[in-house]
Amino acid sequence: MNNKVTVERVERKGGRLWLHVDDVPVPLANVTPKRHMLVDSDGLAFVYILETDDRFLYVIIPKQWWPELKAAFAKEETIWLESGGTSVELEQFGEELAYLLENIRGNANYGEALERAVQEVFFC
Repeated sequence: MNNKVTVERVERKGGRLWLHVDDVPVPLANVTPKRHMLVDSDGLAFVYILETDDRFLYVIIPKQWWPELKAAFAKEETIWLESGGTSVELEQFGEELAYLLENIRGNANYGEALERAVQEVFFC
C-alpha cells in the first residue's frame, strides 16, 4: 500500500528548507529516502519518494511552494520533511530537482501546463 502526503507549509531556517506535513500515515522514523523524485503533471507538483519495508510514501510538493524550492536550491540548502516533531532529510533532493528541471524545460512530454509553470518559477 502506498500513501501520499501534501506539504502544507514551508519555512527556511538554519540553512535548511523545512517542508511541513500533518497526518503522516507512517512514523518518519521508519522511512528511508529513496533519493528519487517524480512529477505530477496534472497536479503541478514535484513528488519526493520515501519508503518503508512495505510501502512508498509520496511527498507532494505543490506549485505554491516552488519559489521556496528555487531559493533553497540556489543556496544549496538541504531539504527536510517534518511532521509531529520528527524529521527526515530528503537526500539528493537538489540533484533530483536539477535533473527534472532540465528535462521538463522545453519538453512537451510533461504537459504544457507543467512545462509553463516550471518555466515561470525556475527560469524567469
